[in-house]
Formats: sequence, C-alpha cells, structure tokens
Amino acid sequence: MHYRHLRVAELIREALAVILSEEVRDPDLQGFITVSEVEVSPDLRRARIFYRVHGEAEEWVRAERGFRRARGYIRSLLAGYLQLKYVPELEFRADHRPEEMERLEEILARLKHGKGAENP
Repeated sequence: MHYRHLRVAELIREALAVILSEEVRDPDLQGFITVSEVEVSPDLRRARIFYRVHGEAEEWVRAERGFRRARGYIRSLLAGYLQLKYVPELEFRADHRPEEMERLEEILARLKHGKGAENP
C-alpha cells in the first residue's frame, strides 16, 4: 500500500474528467479544461489538481474563478466516485508548465543563435 496515494491520484484525475464534462454547470468551467495532473499527499488528506485551459488568458482567469467557487461542490461530487474514508481537500492550480517550457526553449534557441553570430 506504499503507493496508494498514486493510485488515488489517478482515480481522482479520471473522476474529475467526468465531473467537469458532465456534472459541473458553472459557466466559468464550461470551456475546454483538462486535468493534467493530480498530486495527493501520502495521508490522502490533500489533493493538488493541475488543470489546463485551452483558450486565451481570459478563459484561464474564468477557470480559476470557477474552481474557487465550485471547489466544495466538486469535492462532494468526487465523494460519490471514490470509495475512500475521507475525500481529500482540493486545491486547484493552473498548469502553465508547457508554456513555460516553450518560452525557455525559445530563449535558449535565441542565446544559441546569438552566440553563434558573435563567434563565426
């Protein structure tokens, strides 16, 4: 049972995909939102949910607002999907990692080309 929190994280991710697409009616959460990762504490009391919004900056802001507002409701729905003694407290975080990696790669490419131009 050492890796139970990893299995629970995957169950939460799968359940949230269904909950977001079929059960949550908050207008701020109606865009195309995906749960990219779930991290659950070893004691199963807290879950950090990373989500991605496929849209412009305004949709990211709306999703953040929607998750803040619907967190308790989503947790109560999640209880119906999970067979756990306790349903973890949920913390939603925007997942900007792909954009950050892309920006870093662009910077590195510019540095490489800039350095190459100085030293023929």
